[in-house]
Amino acid sequence: MTDPSFERFGEYELIQRLGVGGMAETFEALRRGPSGFQQRVCLKRILPSLQTEPGFVELFLREARLSALLHHAHIAQLLDFGAIDDRYYLALELIDGIDLRCVLSYAHARGTRIPAPLVAHIAYAVGSALDFAHSASDDSVPKGIVHRDVSPSNILLSVEGEVKLADFGIATSMDVQNSLASGTLKGKIPYMAPEYALGGRFDARSDLFALGVTLYECLAGTRPFDGDSDLLTLDNARRGVRAPLCELAPEAPAPLIVAVESLLAPEPRDRAAQAGRFLETLGELRLVGPIRRKLAALVH
Repeated sequence: MTDPSFERFGEYELIQRLGVGGMAETFEALRRGPSGFQQRVCLKRILPSLQTEPGFVELFLREARLSALLHHAHIAQLLDFGAIDDRYYLALELIDGIDLRCVLSYAHARGTRIPAPLVAHIAYAVGSALDFAHSASDDSVPKGIVHRDVSPSNILLSVEGEVKLADFGIATSMDVQNSLASGTLKGKIPYMAPEYALGGRFDARSDLFALGVTLYECLAGTRPFDGDSDLLTLDNARRGVRAPLCELAPEAPAPLIVAVESLLAPEPRDRAAQAGRFLETLGELRLVGPIRRKLAALVH
């Protein structure tokens, strides 16, 4: 029996609110259809206070257009898009699990770290997702979608051991003007590539830098460039000031350490130019079957 407190939104029942950001809110929702059909989704809709603001509406529409190009096993899928009572929404694949930030917090609270084989599994999955996004095309016209917010809170882990990159809300195509006006940076400072944070320039290598920070945090239990303020953090990233990963995670395989550290170079030209190159450096560290089961156990 449907709880009468559930909010109806078109053909969707909003079961519980999952989160709210600067532009939109997300819900676990249920979509019903004929003959007992039902589908659980993550419904994302623009905030009521912004639904008449052209700039925010255009950002939301851009997210929908870019998400429609991203059909990949390690990317949370777009299922539906539309407007109800002039309020735009996206229906996205609902991942039954938690995000990587929760796992890091869990490990930190217990004085442990994520095992290196699981980190390698996550690295390969997110690297594969970025490789696909960076080479995405629309009617054979290259788009090259840069996520711009690769971080633990946007990496989802399911109870089945799946890894999904989510939230392309501030993603943009590499065919747009590759510079940003002062004050329009989007993303999280500790994971932000120096060329983006300090110069507004971005490309695929900016996403790879953010992935490197995330993987370093998974292995070491701390972020590489954290300072006492955002300015110090950015300065550390610009100068490449950090502890060697081999000192903080001596148990990690050398190929994994080399692969992660290769993404953290301050200069974009010194990083892998493409996610595919990063995947090659991971070598044979990826053992899908047993590792996926171990990740599923950790999520449970």
